[in-house]
Amino acid sequence: MKEKKTKKVPRKISLVESILLLIVFVVIMIWTALIAKAPTAMGVLYCAVICGVYGVYLGHGWDDLFSNVYKVAQTAMPALYFLMLTGFVSAAWIASGTIPYMIYLGLGIIKPAIFLFSAFLMTAVAAMVTGTSWGILTSLGLALGGIATGLGIPLPMAAGAIVSGCFLGDKWSPLSDTPNLAAASTGQNIIKLFTNMIPTAGGGALIAGIIYLVMGFMLPQSGGASIGEITTLRDGLAASFDFNILLLIPIIFVFVFAAMKYPALPVLFIGVILGMGEAVIFQGVGFKEITGIVWNGYKSATGNLVIDSLLSRGGCMSLAGLVMLLFAAFTFAGLLEKIGVLDTIMEKLLNRVKSQGALVLCNVLTSMATVLLSSSVYVSIILNGRMYDKAYRKMGLDMVCLSRTLSEGAAHYGGLVPWSGGGVLVISTLGVLPWSYVPYAFAAWAATLLTVLFAYFNIFMPKADYDENLELVEEGVAL
Repeated sequence: MKEKKTKKVPRKISLVESILLLIVFVVIMIWTALIAKAPTAMGVLYCAVICGVYGVYLGHGWDDLFSNVYKVAQTAMPALYFLMLTGFVSAAWIASGTIPYMIYLGLGIIKPAIFLFSAFLMTAVAAMVTGTSWGILTSLGLALGGIATGLGIPLPMAAGAIVSGCFLGDKWSPLSDTPNLAAASTGQNIIKLFTNMIPTAGGGALIAGIIYLVMGFMLPQSGGASIGEITTLRDGLAASFDFNILLLIPIIFVFVFAAMKYPALPVLFIGVILGMGEAVIFQGVGFKEITGIVWNGYKSATGNLVIDSLLSRGGCMSLAGLVMLLFAAFTFAGLLEKIGVLDTIMEKLLNRVKSQGALVLCNVLTSMATVLLSSSVYVSIILNGRMYDKAYRKMGLDMVCLSRTLSEGAAHYGGLVPWSGGGVLVISTLGVLPWSYVPYAFAAWAATLLTVLFAYFNIFMPKADYDENLELVEEGVAL
């Protein structure tokens, strides 16, 4: 009788192996982006291949490795559907005249000196009200990008202000999934989380707003577009589209119904239908033509190079390469998680953390690193919430401190990492190069810095009492 073959137990990866692998991954990413100037997806795929091969070397089976890849990809499917819809939205709203009309109005109202501050404030409020950074980015953000170009504002600066506003509003909105996930993963009330984010996210917003105001007034006057150039752009837009106030209906519909807590996907889909209808009614676009536009993108042919570069974008197929980048990132994240690279490093790190300042700094860095490696804010919040739970309790910290750190260390960076869903959307919507706008995302950097500083100086760090089993006995004050 044949003996049953026993399944091989994978070997646990060592700390040295984990660190060396991370160094290899960073080198590959840098080489791909800066030296080879190859598509980012190829660098991610190279890392995934190395991760998979090393996983087999550790004793993992291919089926086990890829079952985790499928699990990660499955959790990200809603983001992919959202990404596809945003391609439809941008193309439909350009063809309808909605986005061109917003650019037309903005060029007549917003002045170059206050543009960065205005863009930051408007996107932050809109994202907070609607609970969607992605939806605001592809609508209001796209229009503001066009206004920036018309005013002569450097696009990376404008993108930094827009991204700062969109993701600040999103992480501070009761309608957004990100803060709700950060609160739920640590068993906290969402209102308590928002209250405790006032010193960090609120302080970061104040610092960012001041910087954007100062930057706006410091921009060289010669760098901006002249009144004559702005007039030419407005006249060119007015000559190419039939403008009227009804063109704002699609964007108003999306804002209102998103604020009323209706699901984002169906609301955006109806917004696309409204845009397609207005393109047919007001711009004289045929149904066959508008169908091709939402799939392949809008192609502007006004003869004005600035207008044509602004409006020739959108469509589902314009995001095909970006969707493939996300699939490459999901593959890498699934393999990385399965072989336990981050878990091994975290286990050693937490054994050496002796102060609450070091704990929060470590939490912020690993949250950012998880977004960088997994391409997902959700994965970062969930994994880091599990990894740091006991450490925060042992320090006697209220668990809202963990919720806040997870939010400040992960949420904003979903719009800064080029291969994350938010980063992909920023690059495709605003037409900026990867990383070019990251230095100007002041709301993200300021909030992160304040989170760490407050921990080291023991300010705004509520405490709690736990028993010998680390079960909660009494919570601390809110701030």
